[in-house]
Amino acid sequence: MPMSNEYSHESIDVRNYFRILRRRWIPATAVFGSVFVLTALATFLQKPVYEAEGKLLLKKQGGATIADLEIGGLGGLEALSSKSSPVQTEAEIIRSEPILRQTITALKLVDDEDQPLETKDFIEALTVFNVRDTDVLKVTYKSIDPKESADVVNRLMDDYLKNNIETNRAEAASARVFIEKQVPEVAAKLKNLDLSLRRFKETNGIIALEEEAKVSVEVEGNFYQEAAKMQSLLINARAKSRALRNKLGLTPQQGEDINALSQSTVVQQALADYQENERELAEALKVFQPTHPTVLDLKEKRIALKGVLGEQTSQIIETKQPQPLRNLQAGESRQSLTDALVEAEVERLGLEKQVLSLAQTQAENKRRQGIIPKLEQQLIALERDRIVAQTTYEELLKALQQITISENQNIGNVRVIAAALEPKEPVSPRKAFNLAVGFFLGGLLGLGTALLLEALDTSVKTVQEATGLFDYTVLGNIPLLKDAEKMTRKGLDRPTPDLVVRDSPRSSVSESYRMLQANLKFLSSDHHVQVFVVTSSIPKEGKSTVVANLALALGELGHRVLVIDADMRRPSQHQVWELPNALGLSNVLVEQKDWHEAIRPEDDQLDILTAGVTPPNPVPLIDSHHMAVLLEEFHQAYDYVLIDSPPLAVAADALLLGKMTDGVLLVTRPGLVDTGSAQSAKDALERAGQKVLGLVINGVIPENEPDSYYYYYAQDYYGENSGGKQSKAKKKKKKADVNAVERS
Repeated sequence: MPMSNEYSHESIDVRNYFRILRRRWIPATAVFGSVFVLTALATFLQKPVYEAEGKLLLKKQGGATIADLEIGGLGGLEALSSKSSPVQTEAEIIRSEPILRQTITALKLVDDEDQPLETKDFIEALTVFNVRDTDVLKVTYKSIDPKESADVVNRLMDDYLKNNIETNRAEAASARVFIEKQVPEVAAKLKNLDLSLRRFKETNGIIALEEEAKVSVEVEGNFYQEAAKMQSLLINARAKSRALRNKLGLTPQQGEDINALSQSTVVQQALADYQENERELAEALKVFQPTHPTVLDLKEKRIALKGVLGEQTSQIIETKQPQPLRNLQAGESRQSLTDALVEAEVERLGLEKQVLSLAQTQAENKRRQGIIPKLEQQLIALERDRIVAQTTYEELLKALQQITISENQNIGNVRVIAAALEPKEPVSPRKAFNLAVGFFLGGLLGLGTALLLEALDTSVKTVQEATGLFDYTVLGNIPLLKDAEKMTRKGLDRPTPDLVVRDSPRSSVSESYRMLQANLKFLSSDHHVQVFVVTSSIPKEGKSTVVANLALALGELGHRVLVIDADMRRPSQHQVWELPNALGLSNVLVEQKDWHEAIRPEDDQLDILTAGVTPPNPVPLIDSHHMAVLLEEFHQAYDYVLIDSPPLAVAADALLLGKMTDGVLLVTRPGLVDTGSAQSAKDALERAGQKVLGLVINGVIPENEPDSYYYYYAQDYYGENSGGKQSKAKKKKKKADVNAVERS
């Protein structure tokens, strides 16, 4: 189902808003006026409000602790997280309860009841915000007293500055106590690290470890060269020693012993005595017998001298083995060879010791090279710890000095860059602005009210909505009659429809009915519509008016037309035609009267069959066989039979009659019928299987239609009062006849 409110359609344009405002101008104007008047009253009755402002500059301050040195110092404005703002944090401190309470108390601020001003009321008049892209805070305060507004801002900034200084001092004192505790501990730690570093160097023989590593690498290369050289010399020495030993037949030890004995004067003297005794003994044996005392004495002396020689020899060469005499005294040649052997052995042994010493030194150098990285790592760790401790100690001393200065000074990290001055002009009310806002807001609310009422109004308002809702062929659009006559009957004020086709034949409305009859005539080329029912969704949609004027339009063409008022519950055709209703359709059906007696001729082409006396229950009469026979007779006697039936929302008469006729002509009126009733009527027709000939849209208001050019052109072309009217005498005569019949 299409939407019922034109302003919610996708194709809505500005003209739709104007049409809505035209329909709802009274509540929209009332809302607009109320808002504007209230705004004006509030503006002109409001007391002037003054606003004073001051500015604070927030800055960083020197460090108080080692951590503070890294993040900006004591009272610094660094954020604790990426989402927080230090300047906004200071703004919240200014708005805090203690500082606000100090200002309220100092200035003795009171409310309208002369009571101490509440903090929440103070905050409502106070504004603290950060000037964009700066470290400046702007502080403003509103008051009806300009002097008070300036005093409050200045006092509040002073209280904040004092609080800032006291806070910084408290932080400095706390930091000083902490640092004073840390200094001795760090000093002791530094001393222990110095001692550990000295012991480590002494234990591992470290002077300059880095230089030692470089030298060790250089020495390692020299070791290989020196070792090769020493090995070459050792091989030569061993070859020389071996050659001398082979020539002398002595071992190196024996050569050394002979050399030692040859060089010993004691041994040589003992050897000389022994040799002299041997010579004397040899001479004595030549002279004397072996048993001669002289020979015996010499033999005993020989033994004694041999023992002395042995003792002297053993003392020099430290051996108990007796040495051959040839080893005790060598010749000059043998002695030279022996000396050479000894020198060769000495050289060999010296070279072997040098090679061994060199190998040991090289091994020690390699071992040292292997532990140097570990020593370096340990030394670096110790030195790093010492550097950290030294740096910490120095920073602590520096921080202690700074914190002592900070604790004793009266400087915070905030200063006033603009004190508040007494304002000369009020900031509110801004009369022109308020009135403009009131005008705009009133217009907006007025438009909103109109749209809201339009949304709550479920009535069908335009031809377009009616067409989309019913989805039937539109056979005619009948403009609204502006000057309908009214008459009062039985205390009921009911509109009496104008017979515009008769009274104003050249009007645009009359032409609309003629277009309706033309569309109805050519509705179907294979089946002529002759007898049909005219009904509506709800009462007062103008179906009786449509029936009467459509009958006149058909009669103008020379057709025999019969109008039947089948709305026995609330008949109206006798009022339209100003006819008596004493005898009509109900009498024909109930009393079996001849229908010719009940017919009232209007002119040569048009006859009227009124409803007659209202029966208790019209449905049995409408749904009777007699009614069907009667309609068949009318079909034979007339060219067109128009049946005015009750609305679909009131009774089922139209559905019953529709089955007996050529179809149903549905009349609807925008602005009167609602979407629910219209949909119910459409559903009822579909459920009953009725043949709906088409839709007649009655009471069209051109101003409400988005495409209303036709109506304006038709009015300009035809003129609303161009046709002749029925004479007053004729009307009065008809009324007299009607009254006479009713009295009878």
